[in-house]
Amino acid sequence: MRWRALQLQTRPSRILAVLGLAVGAVACSASYADTPLRVSTASGAVVGTLHDGVESWQGVPYAEPPVGALRWQPPQPVKNWTTPIKANALANSCAQNADLGVFARAGGTEDCLYLNVYRNPADTGTRKLPVFVWIHGGALQVGQGGDYDPSKLAIEGHAVVVTLNYRLGVFGFLSHPALDAEGHDFANYGLMDQQAALQWVKRNIASFGGDPGNVTIAGESSGGNSVMAHIASPGSAGLFQHAVAMSGGGIMARHPAFGAPQPLNVARAVGQGFAKAVGCENGDAACLRAVPTKRILDAQQPFALNEFVIDGRVVPIHPADAFREGKINQATLINGSTRDEGRFFVALPELLTGKAMTDADYPVEIERMYGQTLAPRVMQEYPATHYDSPSEAFAAAATDSLFACTGRAMSRALSDKMAVYAYEFSDRTAPSYVGPTTFPMLAAHTYELSYVFPGFRGVGNVQVELNPMQEKLSDQMVSYFTNVAKLASTDHAWSRYDPGTDNVMTFVLPEAKMVSGRFSQAHKCGFWDQSGTY
Repeated sequence: MRWRALQLQTRPSRILAVLGLAVGAVACSASYADTPLRVSTASGAVVGTLHDGVESWQGVPYAEPPVGALRWQPPQPVKNWTTPIKANALANSCAQNADLGVFARAGGTEDCLYLNVYRNPADTGTRKLPVFVWIHGGALQVGQGGDYDPSKLAIEGHAVVVTLNYRLGVFGFLSHPALDAEGHDFANYGLMDQQAALQWVKRNIASFGGDPGNVTIAGESSGGNSVMAHIASPGSAGLFQHAVAMSGGGIMARHPAFGAPQPLNVARAVGQGFAKAVGCENGDAACLRAVPTKRILDAQQPFALNEFVIDGRVVPIHPADAFREGKINQATLINGSTRDEGRFFVALPELLTGKAMTDADYPVEIERMYGQTLAPRVMQEYPATHYDSPSEAFAAAATDSLFACTGRAMSRALSDKMAVYAYEFSDRTAPSYVGPTTFPMLAAHTYELSYVFPGFRGVGNVQVELNPMQEKLSDQMVSYFTNVAKLASTDHAWSRYDPGTDNVMTFVLPEAKMVSGRFSQAHKCGFWDQSGTY
């Protein structure tokens, strides 16, 4: 079962097996000295602040801490409080390692089920505002809601923005016979946390000026996968009306290296291996719940699933089957990817080792990624001689197979069942934050995030700024993403996706534009549609 591990080593094929490395820059200061703002929720009052032109309530609990006997239990309703909570600082991140280097911090605790609410003070009392709920990426292993600056979405998008934490790694995604037999929903604890946060939004967001009937869930990479999991999960019914899935096509995958949702028997076998690794060979649930947090973090790497489990209840069937069969929660969907997704993943091992992929490395990495049967066909479709370097050849194959064409397949599967709007982020001059590489990063994975969340830079110290034309493109993206309801209700420049024309909104300089008939050819989707990888 070692192939299940998250191994940030020297192999891009290993890194590409992990969906969703997106983690953003710290959004706001941890302390404020401005005017307090009291709001009543169903559980008690919270007191936020006005800071840098944004009203915020940070560190609001939405479920009981999942510690002790509540570890590997569905999230439990938060207990009411009588003394107002000072919601003026980010709460704990969820327990995590530094497996993804600069993209997330090690640390956190299991007491981490908190969310943050942000609002433009100028919008107070004017109308019910659209609600934008952000589900962070990070391979379902790292990150926190507070890593993203919501100011532009709130101020210019005129939305009430909610960011949240959810259990990560083995804490959030574990199947084991002893736990699964306890009579509660199991395995997808992190996804259930997200559902609990959405239930909190439905109950409470009106008190913050938001419209509970106009909720958009959005996320990038594993956050985008999460968005699509909510569309397929019965437990998410009625909790949102719109969805923005950014680089979330991996949930369509069938190939295990692509982050495919895991069958229950596979997930249980991984969980039993984890139990043995932490000294609970007897399979006792009490033993598992008694293991110290640090020991779990030290042991979890080979057993982190990095994807959802098809448990039969929370995720009843493979999401791709749910999409095709119409077993879904209806929503207006914006779905897309970046033009050069794979360059991000090829860059990471190069930055870690200081060595670029060689001609000799290329076939080895292709076989590791796609297997012995498919690898020769991939090599023929993406010969290294057709690219400036083996790194760029590998990145092209990864872009097309893992994101572009899976995302297109998702749009096609859903386009006759709901309103789908497809996009591609194609600004190949997007600012980079990962460091110098031997090849241009272009419109790589995560590079659209700074257009939605100002200054996004992982957790590094690189300054990320948009130029005036990029700011204009950012304005368009924020307007679309915070007003998804208008796409379906007005005669808008962004036309509904039509599989026949393959029409895609292209976020490119000098401004976004609709492009038809090019996406499939540009990403060799005819080849990947026949590959059996999704």
